[in-house]
Amino acid sequence: MKRKTYSFLSRNVIVLSIVSFFTDIATEMLYPIMPLYLSDIGYGVILIGLIEGMSQLAAGVIKLISGIYSDRLNRRKGLVNAGYAISALAKPLMGFFTTYWAIFGFRLLDRFGKGVRNAPRDAMLADLSTPVTRGRVFGFHRAADTLGATLGPLITLLIMYFYSENIPLLIGLTVIPGIGAIIAGFFLKESREKIDLPTAEKGGIAGLYNRMATYYQRATPNYKRVLYLITLVTLLKSTDIFLLLRARELGLSDLLIISAYVAYNLAGTVLIYYLGSLSDRIGFGKTFAIGALALGATYMLLSQNELPLLLVFAAFVIYAVFQSLYEGLTSAWMSLHIAQEDRATGLGVMMGFQAVATLIGTLVIGFAWDGFGAKIVFAITGLAAVGLAIYLFFMQQREYDSKTDFGRKPYVEDIKKLTVDNETFRTAIWTGAQLQVTVMSIPVGGEVGLEVHKHIDQFLRIEDGEGFVQMGPRDDELTFEAQASADYAIMVPAGMFHNVTNTGDKPLKIYSIYAPAEHPYGTVHRTSDQADREELAELLDED
Repeated sequence: MKRKTYSFLSRNVIVLSIVSFFTDIATEMLYPIMPLYLSDIGYGVILIGLIEGMSQLAAGVIKLISGIYSDRLNRRKGLVNAGYAISALAKPLMGFFTTYWAIFGFRLLDRFGKGVRNAPRDAMLADLSTPVTRGRVFGFHRAADTLGATLGPLITLLIMYFYSENIPLLIGLTVIPGIGAIIAGFFLKESREKIDLPTAEKGGIAGLYNRMATYYQRATPNYKRVLYLITLVTLLKSTDIFLLLRARELGLSDLLIISAYVAYNLAGTVLIYYLGSLSDRIGFGKTFAIGALALGATYMLLSQNELPLLLVFAAFVIYAVFQSLYEGLTSAWMSLHIAQEDRATGLGVMMGFQAVATLIGTLVIGFAWDGFGAKIVFAITGLAAVGLAIYLFFMQQREYDSKTDFGRKPYVEDIKKLTVDNETFRTAIWTGAQLQVTVMSIPVGGEVGLEVHKHIDQFLRIEDGEGFVQMGPRDDELTFEAQASADYAIMVPAGMFHNVTNTGDKPLKIYSIYAPAEHPYGTVHRTSDQADREELAELLDED
């Protein structure tokens, strides 16, 4: 089988980013005006918070169910496209009804669509990345998402300016970018491979609950620790709607509030990719410390009873640092602690926790705001966020969980013994930011498999056995041939097709160094067939 290596921007990453771009244009055309609209027609801060909290709770439950089903079916694309389609159709319907139950119902339907798509989509993004590129992949996707979120309120400003704040018209026009998202989604590609699960995991709602409970019980301590940290951040954050209501309370007009929201989204578009890249270098814990500090600074600024317009805009821009990390990188951080076969389930559990935390946070802040005023609420929440930032900055934690891969920390071992003792086709033993070391055992008559790494140089050393080495510029032009045995080294330039076949009478034991990394962190391929199956999705995506 011919394997290919390509940059972190694969076809599916780009398509998912385009889909999110169109969806966020539609979402953010509405988001900054909905709390103001609801306030104008008589809804108080508690009721607005309740609507948002219940909507997010419903979305969280659906995210959990959708994530479990995605792993059960070993499918992502169908759920992703269905979720985007539901949201695209739900938003325009809100423009035709103004009653509490109608707005709540269509908002719930919109969040239902988000719930269906989010866990499978984030699992797909994680599948398309490695731990050393995960921040950049999620950052690029979020940047496209936030660019749409910047254009959405700009369109809102134009419509409100030229059509005398005709909100029903504005809501109806969200169908246009929604259709764009649906069309783009058809260009996603997915492997046709399907894994049949054990009977114990097939059982309707009871089966879903059992899978969720079982997964949580056997999840690693690092998974649970990150889960609790993200839940705490969600409690402090609650909902962005309160920032918009606070801006109005400070005297900003609706047009100025939407302008501040545009500035917030524009800042997020510029920052998120660099924040994702930063997380790849310094780790997610310290990167999220920066985000928590930004959250605290935002809340402390908005706790003032009198604030110049420039500082209100500054608060929204600072908040963009936090929100870019929270929306763009929470799944990236969490996915590092989830095995690939459980990825959507693990992310769904996280999103379920976030949903419950959002409901609790919105209700607590809503009642506290109503009882004590916004100044006290924002000041206390800001101080709590600063405290969390300090903890995250000094937190000591391995970024990844693996029993075989010891990358991202110092490691000294007898490489010959590791290689000779290895019984798997391929096992990654160290994956860093710039290189990766794997050990391989090729059975008699077997082969590594014809492959090419477009941007990766490779070094192989034979510790035991004999092999026949082939290389060439094309898969049908392997003009270089050589015999190799124990203590021989093989150097493979980037872009060169190559293969090694075991020609001896015992397993061929090899260790390999890739620069930069080629396989996902913690990779264990017990057989060449398993390696082929797991790389099939990448080949389909590349083709």
